[in-house]
Amino acid sequence: MNTPESITMFIVMFAIVVLPLLIFAIVLLSGRGGFLVSGYNTMSKEKKALYDEKALSKSVGKLLLALLICMVLIPVAIHMKATWLMWCLIALFFVLVIGYVIYANTGKRFLKEKTMEPSAVAGMTTRATKAGIIIAVVVTVVVLAVIGAMMSVGVREPEVKILGDGIQIKAMYGRTVEFSEIASISLIEKSMGEIGPGRRTNGYGGIGQALKGNFSSSSLGEILLFVQSNSSPTIWIERMNERDIYISFREKEETRALYRDLTDGFDGW
Repeated sequence: MNTPESITMFIVMFAIVVLPLLIFAIVLLSGRGGFLVSGYNTMSKEKKALYDEKALSKSVGKLLLALLICMVLIPVAIHMKATWLMWCLIALFFVLVIGYVIYANTGKRFLKEKTMEPSAVAGMTTRATKAGIIIAVVVTVVVLAVIGAMMSVGVREPEVKILGDGIQIKAMYGRTVEFSEIASISLIEKSMGEIGPGRRTNGYGGIGQALKGNFSSSSLGEILLFVQSNSSPTIWIERMNERDIYISFREKEETRALYRDLTDGFDGW
């Protein structure tokens, strides 16, 4: 299966965000990551001596690990078409950040001596937690941007080009198909929803009606979709030794126009 540039880009971007944070979380959980905690690492030696660096590092590490779990599960929720779960995870992400800020700023936490006056530690705690908030917000923005980019690519309609010896489908899970692989091209006066797409095995079916990628149907077998599930008609490209391909656009006339172009190219080949 060809790997679309959009999927590769998403994986690379996601790895760039997640892997360094996972390394930071592991270091912090070891209790030796005080140098990674913004605010704490810029304090004077005298002020650092007031804090339990091991407890502080482990606490931030646990928060970062929880945020990473949310970040990893969000794309999974999108893949499972569980929109409600995606938004719950995003909400949980913010709740964790806000909850930790409140937690870190109450009860004189992470201080070796709990008897210190609040005024003596307020400035130090505020500096550390402000930096944490900024980092969390930046990470959140990056994650949401990556998710938004994935959704944008997922709902975008495919671009189909007629080549001299085949067709090229530019989309998530797109590929190039040679005319020699095609047995027939038909137009079905039904939407993919009416035909029955089956279950998704490796594809996109998130927000909106767009279905892209590999699906398995009890009646159609293993198929490759680039469709709007509620739009008709649907183009059926029957292939001899590969998955059959189904294509449809939001506008029915656009689908009919592509069908005419495909049949003209296939018949003239």
